[in-house]
Amino acid sequence: MQNQNGSPKHPSPIGGVLLILLGIFLLLQNVVKIPLSGGIAIGALGLFFILWGALERISGLLIPGGILSGLSIGVFLVESDGLLPDYTEGGVVLISLGVGFALITVLSTLFTGDQHRWALIVAAALGLLGGLIVIAEAPEESALKTAATTLLQSLNYLWPLALIALGIGLLRNRRAER
Repeated sequence: MQNQNGSPKHPSPIGGVLLILLGIFLLLQNVVKIPLSGGIAIGALGLFFILWGALERISGLLIPGGILSGLSIGVFLVESDGLLPDYTEGGVVLISLGVGFALITVLSTLFTGDQHRWALIVAAALGLLGGLIVIAEAPEESALKTAATTLLQSLNYLWPLALIALGIGLLRNRRAER
């Protein structure tokens, strides 16, 4: 690999140092038994990717960092006894995962100049779906719960139809390119 001026590019030691620190921590975990929840462990891994991606300015590392960080929030909230009502857990994990996807756009814009706006579409879809699930799973009956349940049932048909339409569109584009 070469820099823009043609001189050889020397890889940064940051990734290697972070991997060594992670390995030392995992070895210590076997000996000392530090009580970690799954949410904290996933969050630490997400932070690892975020640090590496930010320091190296590589957006490809920020993507798993954002996803794992968002997921860790949801897992941590679900694992915390009594923090959330049981019926909200599935929806909260999806909402948290959506936050992680939104984080991809923010982090990649801040550290690499790439915007990765596609992640906002995923974030919005996950947030909306998670919110609908929380509402639909609520124990009390309401017009909002009925509407959310109906919408979720409709998505069982709309989602496959959207995939079929997307596939047809891709095939048409391919044919038009020839």
